Amino acid sequence: MKRNIVPDNAAVSVPCLDYKARHVLNRLTAYGRPMIEGSSLRCGCFHCGSTFAASEITDWMSEEDGADTALCPYCGCDTVLYDTEELPVSTALLSSMYTDWFGSEYRERKKAATYVPPFSGYDDYQRRGIVFLLEESPLYQQVGEVELWRFGGVDDRDWPADDGRSAGDPDDAPDEDARAEEEDGSKGEPEEDKEAGGLMRIVIHGEGSASPGYEFVDERDHVLPYPLWGQRDRRLLRELLDTYGSRLMGLLVEPYDSKLRLVVKLDDPDWIGEDYPE
Repeated sequence: MKRNIVPDNAAVSVPCLDYKARHVLNRLTAYGRPMIEGSSLRCGCFHCGSTFAASEITDWMSEEDGADTALCPYCGCDTVLYDTEELPVSTALLSSMYTDWFGSEYRERKKAATYVPPFSGYDDYQRRGIVFLLEESPLYQQVGEVELWRFGGVDDRDWPADDGRSAGDPDDAPDEDARAEEEDGSKGEPEEDKEAGGLMRIVIHGEGSASPGYEFVDERDHVLPYPLWGQRDRRLLRELLDTYGSRLMGLLVEPYDSKLRLVVKLDDPDWIGEDYPE
């Protein structure tokens, strides 16, 4: 899809939109020709994430009950917003609207994603328009998935309610290394602009030891601050590293994910379509 996604600078506020605000903004997309045409307004599309000047709009949708509606010059959708005093157009605003109004499409794209650009925390994810940029890339294939230890202060028996684990399964118990790493980092949350996200290389510490450590480092050299959940996840990672070597990478699709996808950079198209281990 042709698009023009311009990341916001760090000073741009990430909007917290309630139900009413989202519907007001959605209504703003209709009948806008008198306001937009010939103006110097900055506009944006919350379907493809592109931002553009009002003068770039050349196509309009005729309406029977009012003025024409603008069509995005990049994707052709009638989802064009323009600057208002209360809510100026920003990539963060478009991201928020997209995940609300095109939630099903976003969930499907997120489910299939094998590439995501780097991001640092929720606000950066919104400001950079990552929701529009994640994709099922022909260069990468998912071969596995591991759980991250994000449950600070959780007792060994208090599993997440929906992941099918039981207190009696020792393979799924958080290992002592993971618990120690969590406790060491519990004194302060990592700075938002330092937390890793997106596609990551895997760094092994203590290669050849009985219990090596693993770090996931993104394209901006930020380290994911969450260790793997338990021994089962470490074994799977070790097996996949033995199989794929440096082609194996981690992938965090969005902030707060407790799952880390494991993807392979494809040098040979024959890898495409192979199942990954459960």
